Amino acid sequence: MKSASLTLSIVLLLILSGCVETPGEQIISESVASEDWAPDGVVRENEYSRTMVVVGPARSGYSGGEMEISWRNDQEHLYMALRGKTSGWLSIGFDPLEWMKDADMILGTVEDGEAIVLDEYSSGNYGPHEDDTFFGGSYDILESGGLEVDGHTVVEFKRRLNTGDKFDEALTPGQSVSIIWAMADSKSRYTKHNVAYGEAILVLASGDETAIDQISGTSAATLSPREEEGVLFIWEEEKVARDLYKELYRETEQSIFMDLARSEQSHMDQAKTLIDKYDLKLPVKDEPGVFSNSTLINLYKELLARGMQSQEDALKVAATFEEISIVDLERELKVADNDDMRVVFQGLLAGSRKHLRSYVMDLQDMNIEYTPQYMSPREFDEVVKD
Repeated sequence: MKSASLTLSIVLLLILSGCVETPGEQIISESVASEDWAPDGVVRENEYSRTMVVVGPARSGYSGGEMEISWRNDQEHLYMALRGKTSGWLSIGFDPLEWMKDADMILGTVEDGEAIVLDEYSSGNYGPHEDDTFFGGSYDILESGGLEVDGHTVVEFKRRLNTGDKFDEALTPGQSVSIIWAMADSKSRYTKHNVAYGEAILVLASGDETAIDQISGTSAATLSPREEEGVLFIWEEEKVARDLYKELYRETEQSIFMDLARSEQSHMDQAKTLIDKYDLKLPVKDEPGVFSNSTLINLYKELLARGMQSQEDALKVAATFEEISIVDLERELKVADNDDMRVVFQGLLAGSRKHLRSYVMDLQDMNIEYTPQYMSPREFDEVVKD
């Protein structure tokens, strides 16, 4: 872990004064969308221009599974397909403020051979998510369809990028959109997701999707030694976050720390899917407060000691750690060619950005302004004001 350790050591001593470049796209595969789009529940080879497979590991309360997200867009419309191994519902949420709050959500299932696609909005961190019309908005799915075959559900839909509905995210060509996704084994919209869930970043084309002029990644089936280092380092860094937040919760009893500790466990689980898939060995046993990387050990001790001083300090050190996590994930994405790694790390990056936003907002509720320590002011403002 020499390169990652050296990087983090420098970050601990110096405040970054320059801009941090944003990572590239996390596209699994791209093709020319040469076929006409049809919402029939069949995802044809050239119907969509971009496809991303997101994975949620098995864990307490979740059986685990993957969902394939395919999409194309022109200047006015978004066309999308969600495909997952479930006979229940699938969903995607665009640009949540934190957790599920303010997410523009689309939920679909197939019942008695008919696709049901709902245009929803989540009013709280954990819901409820009701139809836009419940809040005074409008139903803005222009076309939809789907099929359930051999235990897999496929839902396709079309909507305007900018519907004009304040409960829908106004999307623009070329935009990188933070998304959440989930699946349940029930067709009832009121059943909590229990198959899998996660986060990712979806990149819209800047122009007409019928002419792709940029391929953003490779389909490397292995990890380079540098990528292996990055996967193991990020897993351990997510472990530091989980263990730190658990300790801060014990000291302050602020629920945000327990909530985000659970989220960090989810991040560890996502990173571990890469570790397991590529037969890597965990750098350390999953025991509280135990780490192998000397820089992470010192960072954990330093931030924990500072965070124990007050609730304000606890929130500040947590925000600081999320900054470091964002910087490190962006750095790892710059050197990653493996698409599995890019998808997972983009999801972790979306989560870290939301975590930072949550901590900063809690400080603002205490009339305390947080000053970024490791991110450029421009990127920090983009994350916090997203």
